Amino acid sequence: MERTRRTPDQPGPGDPDSVVGWTLVRAYHRVAPLLRAVLGQAGLSPHQFGVLVQLSVEPDISQAALARRILITPQSMGAVLRQMEAAGLVSLSPSAGRGVPRPARLTDDGRRVLARTYPRVRELNAPESLGLTAEEARTLNRLLHRVHDHLGGS
Repeated sequence: MERTRRTPDQPGPGDPDSVVGWTLVRAYHRVAPLLRAVLGQAGLSPHQFGVLVQLSVEPDISQAALARRILITPQSMGAVLRQMEAAGLVSLSPSAGRGVPRPARLTDDGRRVLARTYPRVRELNAPESLGLTAEEARTLNRLLHRVHDHLGGS
Protein backbone atom coordinates (compact mmCIF):
# COMPACT_ATOMS: atom_id res chain seq x y z
CA MET A 1 0.00 0.00 0.00
CA GLU A 2 1.42 3.35 -1.03
CA ARG A 3 1.51 6.08 1.59
CA THR A 4 -0.05 9.35 0.51
CA ARG A 5 2.35 12.19 1.16
CA ARG A 6 0.74 14.89 3.27
CA THR A 7 1.91 18.44 3.68
CA PRO A 8 3.38 19.40 7.08
CA ASP A 9 0.42 21.75 7.52
CA GLN A 10 -2.15 18.99 6.98
CA PRO A 11 -0.70 15.71 8.24
CA GLY A 12 -2.75 12.57 8.17
CA PRO A 13 -3.35 10.35 11.19
CA GLY A 14 -0.21 8.43 12.14
CA ASP A 15 1.80 10.46 9.66
CA PRO A 16 5.45 10.63 10.83
CA ASP A 17 5.75 14.04 9.18
CA SER A 18 3.46 15.40 11.90
CA VAL A 19 5.92 14.43 14.68
CA VAL A 20 7.98 17.54 15.44
CA GLY A 21 10.84 15.67 17.09
CA TRP A 22 11.17 13.30 14.14
CA THR A 23 11.16 16.23 11.69
CA LEU A 24 13.86 17.88 13.81
CA VAL A 25 15.97 14.71 13.68
CA ARG A 26 15.53 14.46 9.91
CA ALA A 27 16.51 18.12 9.43
CA TYR A 28 19.55 17.60 11.66
CA HIS A 29 20.67 14.70 9.46
CA ARG A 30 20.57 17.01 6.43
CA VAL A 31 22.38 19.94 8.06
CA ALA A 32 24.97 18.12 10.22
CA PRO A 33 27.06 16.66 7.35
CA LEU A 34 27.26 20.10 5.73
CA LEU A 35 28.40 21.64 9.00
CA ARG A 36 30.93 18.86 9.60
CA ALA A 37 32.34 19.40 6.09
CA VAL A 38 32.79 23.15 6.66
CA LEU A 39 34.38 22.58 10.05
CA GLY A 40 36.50 19.73 8.73
CA GLN A 41 38.12 22.12 6.24
CA ALA A 42 39.45 23.99 9.28
CA GLY A 43 40.42 20.77 11.06
CA LEU A 44 37.69 21.24 13.68
CA SER A 45 35.01 19.00 15.10
CA PRO A 46 31.62 20.53 15.94
CA HIS A 47 32.53 20.37 19.65
CA GLN A 48 35.82 22.15 19.05
CA PHE A 49 34.05 24.84 17.06
CA GLY A 50 31.58 25.21 19.93
CA VAL A 51 34.46 25.65 22.37
CA LEU A 52 36.06 28.35 20.20
CA VAL A 53 32.77 30.24 19.88
CA GLN A 54 31.91 29.98 23.58
CA LEU A 55 35.37 31.06 24.71
CA SER A 56 35.25 34.01 22.30
CA VAL A 57 32.06 35.35 23.88
CA GLU A 58 32.62 34.20 27.47
CA PRO A 59 36.35 33.81 28.17
CA ASP A 60 35.97 33.10 31.88
CA ILE A 61 33.38 30.35 31.53
CA SER A 62 33.97 27.30 33.71
CA GLN A 63 34.77 23.98 32.07
CA ALA A 64 31.54 22.51 33.47
CA ALA A 65 29.45 25.34 32.00
CA LEU A 66 31.34 25.05 28.72
CA ALA A 67 30.56 21.34 28.62
CA ARG A 68 26.85 22.05 29.21
CA ARG A 69 26.80 24.67 26.47
CA ILE A 70 28.26 22.37 23.85
CA LEU A 71 26.32 19.33 25.08
CA ILE A 72 29.08 17.02 26.29
CA THR A 73 30.08 15.67 29.70
CA PRO A 74 32.64 17.52 31.83
CA GLN A 75 34.96 14.52 31.47
CA SER A 76 34.73 14.73 27.67
CA MET A 77 35.32 18.48 27.87
CA GLY A 78 38.66 17.86 29.54
CA ALA A 79 39.72 15.62 26.65
CA VAL A 80 38.50 18.13 24.03
CA LEU A 81 40.39 20.96 25.73
CA ARG A 82 43.59 18.91 25.96
CA GLN A 83 43.35 18.13 22.22
CA MET A 84 42.74 21.79 21.45
CA GLU A 85 45.65 22.81 23.65
CA ALA A 86 47.92 20.37 21.79
CA ALA A 87 46.73 21.93 18.52
CA GLY A 88 47.53 25.41 19.85
CA LEU A 89 43.92 26.64 19.76
CA VAL A 90 43.46 27.16 23.49
CA SER A 91 45.72 27.53 26.49
CA LEU A 92 44.89 25.89 29.79
CA SER A 93 45.96 27.40 33.09
CA PRO A 94 48.42 25.28 35.05
CA SER A 95 46.76 22.69 37.26
CA ALA A 96 46.05 23.84 40.81
CA GLY A 97 45.46 20.28 41.97
CA ARG A 98 43.30 17.28 41.26
CA GLY A 99 39.68 18.21 40.64
CA VAL A 100 40.42 21.94 40.39
CA PRO A 101 39.18 23.35 37.06
CA ARG A 102 41.78 24.67 34.63
CA PRO A 103 40.40 27.78 32.93
CA ALA A 104 40.82 27.80 29.16
CA ARG A 105 41.54 30.80 26.96
CA LEU A 106 41.66 31.21 23.20
CA THR A 107 45.14 31.53 21.76
CA ASP A 108 45.92 33.80 18.83
CA ASP A 109 45.79 30.71 16.59
CA GLY A 110 42.39 29.79 18.03
CA ARG A 111 41.10 33.29 17.27
CA ARG A 112 42.45 33.09 13.71
CA VAL A 113 40.85 29.69 13.09
CA LEU A 114 37.54 30.97 14.44
CA ALA A 115 37.75 34.15 12.33
CA ARG A 116 38.31 32.03 9.18
CA THR A 117 35.66 29.44 10.00
CA TYR A 118 32.79 31.44 11.47
CA PRO A 119 31.88 33.22 8.21
CA ARG A 120 31.59 29.85 6.43
CA VAL A 121 29.35 28.53 9.20
CA ARG A 122 27.20 31.68 8.97
CA GLU A 123 26.98 31.23 5.19
CA LEU A 124 25.80 27.65 5.66
CA ASN A 125 23.19 28.95 8.11
CA ALA A 126 22.02 31.81 5.91
CA PRO A 127 18.23 31.66 5.48
CA GLU A 128 18.48 31.10 1.73
CA SER A 129 20.91 28.19 2.28
CA LEU A 130 18.27 26.56 4.46
CA GLY A 131 15.40 27.28 2.07
CA LEU A 132 13.91 29.91 4.40
CA THR A 133 13.16 33.59 4.37
CA ALA A 134 14.95 35.76 6.90
CA GLU A 135 11.77 35.98 8.99
CA GLU A 136 11.23 32.21 8.85
CA ALA A 137 14.84 31.63 9.97
CA ARG A 138 14.39 34.00 12.94
CA THR A 139 11.12 32.28 13.88
CA LEU A 140 12.62 28.80 13.58
CA ASN A 141 15.64 29.78 15.66
CA ARG A 142 13.43 31.36 18.34
CA LEU A 143 11.20 28.25 18.47
CA LEU A 144 14.16 25.86 18.64
CA HIS A 145 15.59 27.89 21.52
CA ARG A 146 12.22 27.65 23.28
CA VAL A 147 12.17 23.85 22.89
CA HIS A 148 15.79 23.63 24.07
CA ASP A 149 15.15 25.78 27.13
CA HIS A 150 11.89 24.02 27.98
CA LEU A 151 13.63 20.64 27.91
CA GLY A 152 16.31 21.82 30.32
CA GLY A 153 18.89 23.49 28.12
CA SER A 154 21.52 25.83 29.47
